Amino acid sequence: MNIRKLVTWLAGASALVLAACGGGGSSGGIGGTGGGGIGGTGVAYGTITDFGSVWVNGVEYQSGTATIRIDDTVHPESDLRRGMVVRVDGSISGATAATITVDDAVKGFVEQVLDANRLVVMGQTVQIDNTTRFDNNVVPVQGDRVEVHGLIAGDGLIAAGYVEKKATAPTPPFAVKGVVKSHDTTAQRFQIGTLTVRYGGTTIVSDMPGGTWNGLQVDIKGTACSGTAPVCGTLTASKVEPAGANVSSISQAEIEGIVSAVTASGFTIGNQVVATTGSTRYEGGVFGDIAVGTKLEAEGSISGGVLTATKVSFRDAIRLEGDIATFNAGTGNLTLTGLPGITVNVTSITELKNVGSIGALAVGNHLRIRGKLGNNGSVGASQLEVRSADNRIELQAPASAVTPETSVTLLGITVSTTSVSSYQDLSDAQISRAAFFAAAKVNTLIKARGRLSAGTVTWEELQLEN
Repeated sequence: MNIRKLVTWLAGASALVLAACGGGGSSGGIGGTGGGGIGGTGVAYGTITDFGSVWVNGVEYQSGTATIRIDDTVHPESDLRRGMVVRVDGSISGATAATITVDDAVKGFVEQVLDANRLVVMGQTVQIDNTTRFDNNVVPVQGDRVEVHGLIAGDGLIAAGYVEKKATAPTPPFAVKGVVKSHDTTAQRFQIGTLTVRYGGTTIVSDMPGGTWNGLQVDIKGTACSGTAPVCGTLTASKVEPAGANVSSISQAEIEGIVSAVTASGFTIGNQVVATTGSTRYEGGVFGDIAVGTKLEAEGSISGGVLTATKVSFRDAIRLEGDIATFNAGTGNLTLTGLPGITVNVTSITELKNVGSIGALAVGNHLRIRGKLGNNGSVGASQLEVRSADNRIELQAPASAVTPETSVTLLGITVSTTSVSSYQDLSDAQISRAAFFAAAKVNTLIKARGRLSAGTVTWEELQLEN
């Protein structure tokens, strides 16, 4: 089986052929004032979401004078793409990014296509969902050389943001990022997924700690594979280093990633330990919502390798609640009664609660879903919980249209105020309809609650969200 049926998820392909725009003004970013960002010298690590200049983690970084580095060489900004993971280093001076470094997840051959949602590249499972972008809308097949960009989950699975089929061998020849297991310090080898990595006297490992590397996320460059093509089997490493931003101390940092561990006082994103305090602010959720697999952005200062968070933002801000109307177990796509036009994609990286597997879902199940906005208004589910039967409907998303005192449009659904009796501000306090619409703008995160009866939703509450 190949994954060409994924193309059907990518209707409107022209919107996915993405090119960067250089220069431009800034509404925030390094030293900026709009929408957050880094004040003073700092570092941001996350996914490119837009251009003009370059948007990372929802913040615009002025990039007209930035050095763009891909594979340790300088490139034009036009080589950047939405879905790439990058590190941004910069200064308060002029609110600019000094350097933008692309941090790809894996480069090599597609060894196997598991199903419509998963492929194996260099022994690593790559998760495809309805937010994944393909260069020139080309979906790779077994044997293709590819370059995959995305965030690494705690189990090493790569959540693909951007996938490019390469016409020639990747440069450097091979690269892979993942979680170390079965590290043998004597034999100088370890496993990354199903890939065996060997290192030796010429391998650069100076940034790696002493002792075992098990559990660490690492970034590997390799010179040669031994295996039966297209399977690499064993990679001879030229360099092994810790993955991620790799900052031991800095005054301002913004780190995006997928949670790999949670403690009573914090969590870990990749290799980055994050400590929370009583003054940590949360946007899009609360500490209790954090679980392994949750996509977050942590903002604060780093000292001794630990980021003390002043703010934690849930990057998966879409929330839905309702009954399953349709469900395709093969693709993982479902829709909810009362929320027409919204397709939700459930994958192997979706955290499931109160249900054993994706295949156990059934029409009529009452769900609560957290997710991220995908292509063409779809939603990629990061968390799905099966709940007791209920007629409650919930829809949280950035507003695409606001008609003062009359309606808001969320994910293509117009929520009329005709029956709405409750309006709330960011602190959950009751406010007037006029006050709500004075604050509600296009792209404002808004939560709507209602009840379903005879197939019709009666909207009852509207609330402003961070």
